[in-house]
Amino acid sequence: MNNNFEFESASVSDRGLSEKRPENEDSYLELPSKGLFAVADGVGGAQAGDVASQMAMEILGEAFVNYADTVDPEEILLVAIDRANTAIHQMATDLPQLSSMATTIAALHVSGNVATIAHVGDSRVYRVEPHGELRRETDDHSVVEEAVRAGQLTPEQAKDHPKRNIISRALGSEPSVQVDFKTIMVDPGTIFLLCSDGITRHIDDDEISDLLTTGMSPSMLCDQMREICYQRGAEDNLTAVVVKIASHVAQNEAAQEPVTDAEPFDDEETIANIRTPFDAPASDDAVDDSAYLMQDGEEDLLDESHAEDLNSVSENVGEPAADSPDHDEPTQSVAPADYSSSKVDVPASRSAAASSASENDEFSMFGTDSRAKAEREDVGTSMGSKVLSAIVWLVLGSILGVAGYHLWHVNNPIESPTPAVITPQSSDIALSTYEESRRRVDENPEAWANTNAATPQDAVDFYYLGRALLLTGRVPEARRQFQLAKEKISDVDPRDRKTLETDIAIALGLVENPAAVEAFRREVLSPGQPSESPASNAAADTNLAAPTDTAPGTINVAPPANF
Repeated sequence: MNNNFEFESASVSDRGLSEKRPENEDSYLELPSKGLFAVADGVGGAQAGDVASQMAMEILGEAFVNYADTVDPEEILLVAIDRANTAIHQMATDLPQLSSMATTIAALHVSGNVATIAHVGDSRVYRVEPHGELRRETDDHSVVEEAVRAGQLTPEQAKDHPKRNIISRALGSEPSVQVDFKTIMVDPGTIFLLCSDGITRHIDDDEISDLLTTGMSPSMLCDQMREICYQRGAEDNLTAVVVKIASHVAQNEAAQEPVTDAEPFDDEETIANIRTPFDAPASDDAVDDSAYLMQDGEEDLLDESHAEDLNSVSENVGEPAADSPDHDEPTQSVAPADYSSSKVDVPASRSAAASSASENDEFSMFGTDSRAKAEREDVGTSMGSKVLSAIVWLVLGSILGVAGYHLWHVNNPIESPTPAVITPQSSDIALSTYEESRRRVDENPEAWANTNAATPQDAVDFYYLGRALLLTGRVPEARRQFQLAKEKISDVDPRDRKTLETDIAIALGLVENPAAVEAFRREVLSPGQPSESPASNAAADTNLAAPTDTAPGTINVAPPANF
């Protein structure tokens, strides 16, 4: 027997009484022809939360309109919620004024006697069985609720915890999101309640159970829940969707025929007209986005990141239209609430005729009716084949890459460069400078003597000049410079004085021995050449000792042999 249950639904959405929430950031979806119902609680403040929740509802509604009835509802929910997360995250990344936006979502799909539930965040789905037992079908993704489930807090402690409204998971807060799913069997007489935390903040589970078992119609239940929230302060936006499955089976006389896909739809007809702050002039009472990122003063979400471009969403989404009944609130300025109700038969398997007719059905989203022309696609097997193909190509590419690198490495071995020889530098900077200057004297003593003969200042300068004169053969002048250097040795830095004293003493001893002078000059000026014979040295001594006739006061030193 086909389980073509008849069910009716109603909804309410209201901004509440809190002055901290001048806009209603909640949104809801009723798509009776597809058996789809959902609520979303936007976060991010002012326009941001409103945009996020509406985007989620639009994308979810269009997904069920576009896909064929043969596709698994859980798969459609997963794809739609994932695309909504990507779209919200991308918009938050692209628009600084919406950078903190995100939203919760709780969705219900009923097909025959099978109900599929999906949710992210702290919006809830309740179910009351025909015999009156209340079941909460979702677990809140919030810091406090997770602590309760972990045994770190008791339910009593969680009720008034200061962080009870901080959610740990939401659409748009991260590039990807994990969705919780549940599939259950339903019986005639079952009642579902989908609601945001603005309802559960003021009405606990026991009161919800009492309300849903009173026998009131869905529209009366919505009105009653709004009344209770108002009586208790209505501190947050409140939204509820009530779905009641009738206690009898609807007669389905439509001929059962194979379901065929609809004609492809025109892309231009399904591009969404997302409402952002740029679609209308800014109002005078617009507030900073960050001011409403928190619920009850607590921050809902932190550290949001980036994702991909906005996917296609449904078009022509309107604003709430229906007004709520008047209420006596002398001290509060109350925004009108949104109500809607519907009644529809949901067959277990839809015929081709029923599928064609459902394309023209109206559905309620954010309290406004809109129509959509659908393209139906069966993507079940195509997604699996695409994933498998991608894995195969990835493996083949990795193998080819490794093989190519190995061949290139064999034919082009990497040569290790010879490390450069690094001469360690002395830690004594003054001594190093002294040694470098002495080497420059030895490299060109004639130039040094000509340049610095008139400008010696201290013992070091006199020593350098004497060394240059000695290497050029002017021994008496060199002796004089060494003596002056010795006289000024007391002015030298004590750390370098010993070295200079030693060099001066050696030089003074050297100038008294002509043979030693000649050997020193050969060693410095012509390193590596063989030493002269004793005869040559004797000749050199004779040349040094035999001065020619010169003017008084002039020293004439004959150049040594082989100079």
